[in-house]
This record gives sequence, structure tokens and C-alpha cells, in this order.
Amino acid sequence: MKLKKYKISSRTIQYILFISLCLTSLTSCEDYVDLELPPHLVNTDEVFSGEGSAESAVRGIYAYATGSTAITSMFKLVGLASDELEKTSYSTEETMFATNQIAPTSSSIRNIWKGYYNIIYQCNNVIINLEASTVLSDDFKNQLIGEAKFIRAFSYFYLTNLWGDVPLNLQTSYEVSRLLPRVSQSVIYDQIVDDLQDAQTKLSTTLYTNPGERIRANYWAATALLARVHLYNENWAEAEEEASTVINSTLFELETLERTFYDNSKENIIQLANPGSNRYTYVQLVGFSISRPTYRLTSYLSDSIALDDHRRAQWLTPNLDGVHKYKSYSNFSGPDQPEANSMLRLGELYLIRAEARAHQNKLLGSNSAEEDLNTIRQRAGLGATPATTQEEFLEAIFTERTRELFGEWGHRWFDVIRTGQADTIFGTHKASWESEAALFPIPYDDLQKNPNLTQNTGY
Repeated sequence: MKLKKYKISSRTIQYILFISLCLTSLTSCEDYVDLELPPHLVNTDEVFSGEGSAESAVRGIYAYATGSTAITSMFKLVGLASDELEKTSYSTEETMFATNQIAPTSSSIRNIWKGYYNIIYQCNNVIINLEASTVLSDDFKNQLIGEAKFIRAFSYFYLTNLWGDVPLNLQTSYEVSRLLPRVSQSVIYDQIVDDLQDAQTKLSTTLYTNPGERIRANYWAATALLARVHLYNENWAEAEEEASTVINSTLFELETLERTFYDNSKENIIQLANPGSNRYTYVQLVGFSISRPTYRLTSYLSDSIALDDHRRAQWLTPNLDGVHKYKSYSNFSGPDQPEANSMLRLGELYLIRAEARAHQNKLLGSNSAEEDLNTIRQRAGLGATPATTQEEFLEAIFTERTRELFGEWGHRWFDVIRTGQADTIFGTHKASWESEAALFPIPYDDLQKNPNLTQNTGY
């Protein structure tokens, strides 16, 4: 099923702007669960009574996520919290993350927490109302529900990997949600898998909305995220299977390093960009200035990228090692830019499959960890991996993920923690590291307002 292409009428634009404005205002709510839109402001019967307005509601989620501090600040702060990124000067908030001394009263912690829960609320609202609709076609409803479930799964993935056990909210009732307790991470992951598997059955396999653009979730995005989720849960066969589904399709291919993050790059499975507007690449770790990069790799990680590795020349600023994967700065005004923030891309899928195969002892030859790892190394101008044993392959893949995915969505932080190396690696390279810092503190304000919330150990 392929969505119809609508001309964006002035009424549709009003819906998008109105929904985005209302939902953006939620970040100032006193309680993270206090997310209901005032009923006198939103007529959900009207919003979900026609295809144009219903699609606008879903577009509003993408628009909100594009500018949400949950996304615009998360991977930069997580990069500082790990041994990945550094700056010449730090704000008070940045210092907390860089030294792993994050206070529960941190405004950044609260913004990330609330930002993801605001996105989840919007997804819940869309899912509940579309499932109840009797006027929209099943195919149309399924596509939009699938998109909302993908975004909800994506949000819960980051919440549970940053905080561990978190509240699971699948509805929009204030009275219920305001007192939700934390549930185990395994329950959160079960919900993520359920959402993604249901999304796979509902979403289109067609790339849309405009030729070459990959800025709306489809079957392939759900499958790629599911591969990552299975990897994190050590479901090696399932991770390999889902990754292979994407890799073996004819829709994606590795691009040159220079073109990897272009908005028409065939490597990207889904990108974050406001549909029909500016690409907003400012939310990624753009170097802004070649001479004074905003964020740069720590010397420890920079030194791990060989001088003959082409990623050093293409993705770092000369000499200063500033993160420079995205070359063009853009903001909420001005013309479209040739880049968009990559949420999921094929390079990661090869490394997911390589790791999954290594854990299954599929090490050498065809359909092996060796084959996938060398695919990524070859693009970087490197020779074949010298690894031959399972231990060597797992270490080589771990290192390659650092070189390939630096500055993208907190991969370094999550990889070190999920592989059980936080105390060894962060403890070596960070003077104030303590084991409890692997999970962020629950925001203080939310603990005060919800007696059923508990704090993470060490805070």
C-alpha cells in the first residue's frame, strides 16, 4: 500500500502548525505525565475524520521530534558522558555529563525525559484515535498507526537505554498516567518488539514521500530498528535475520563516505527531517567551523582511527578532530540543505549482522562476520580484518562500530554499556567514573510529583 500524495492545502498546513505548537507547549508541563491537550483546543473527531487531517497529525509528530530537546541534545550530551566527545569549554549542564556527576535537578535530564514522553503521548493519541476511526480506510489507518508505533518504539528504546526501568504509558489519560510506576526493562523491550512487529505488518514497503526522500517510517525502518533491538537483547539469530532482510533488499546500498548523509543517499533507511521543509541538519554534530569545531573526538578515540582510514579525512575536521559528518549548517529558516539527520542507515546494519554472526560462530567465508566487517572496512579504505577467532572478531566489530558510528545517536555510550565494559573503559578514561553512572537519574521534579517513581541507584 502506498500513501496518496496530497497537495498541502492551507488548512492542512494550519493543522500541522497547530498540532506542533500545542505539543511543543507540553514541554513546560509540571509533570511528565500531564500531557493531555485541553479538550476545548483539539477536536479529535475532526482531526481524525479525514485522510488529510489525520496524516497531518502524524506529520506533526515528526515536526515535533525534529526540534525536540530529547533529540537535539541527547546524543551530544551522551557523547560527553562517554569517552567519545569533548569541548574546549563547557556549560554547567555539559560539565555534569562530561564528569558523570549528573544531578537529578539537571534541566537537560528533565528535557530529554519529558521530550521522549511527549513524543510517546502524541503517538498514543494517534494510535488510539485511528484505531477507533470508522471513516478512514483500513489501509490508510494501518500505515499511520504503523508510523506511530515505530516512533513510539524508537522513543522507548532510548528511554530504557538511558534510564533502565521506566514507566510504560500506552494511553492518554491524565488520571492514569500521572501515577505510573517504573516497569522492568524487559517489559519495555517486549513492548518495543510488539510495536515494531506490528508496524512491519502495517507499513508500506515503498520509499516515500517524495522521490529519493526517506523521511517517513516504513517497513524497512521498522525492520532495521528491530534488528538493533534484537542485538541489544542478545537474540543473535533474530538480529541477523532482520538485518539481512534490509541488507538483501534492492533499496539500499552503501554510499561513498562523502554522500553518506545526503538527503538522497541510498544508504539511509530513515532520516529525521521536517517533511516538505528545511532539512534541519543543525540537530546533528555539525562542525559549524572547520577552525573551531563545536565537538571533537577525544584523543583516545581519535587515535583509534588510523591515518589511512578515509573516515578521518571525510568525517573529522583537519588536525582538530572535530566531528564533521554533516557539512552544511541549516536552521528553521532558509533554503533546504542537501543533508538530513540519519536515524538508521545501512552501515549500522552491516555491523549489527557482523556482531550477530560472530556470536553464532559464523566467522569466516561467505555469509560471515568477516564478510560484513570487511564491507565496512573496504569503504573506509582499509584492508581485510586480521581477526580469525570469535574473541578477535567481537573486539574488531566493537572497534569498527566506534570508528563508523561516532557522533551518531549515542552509539558509543550504549555499546560500551551493553557489552559490559563500562567500568573497564570509562573507568580508565574518566577520572570520576562510577558504575552507577551507566544509568541517568530520574528527574527530581517527576519524583516529587509521582510517589510511585523511584530513583536510580547512586543519585
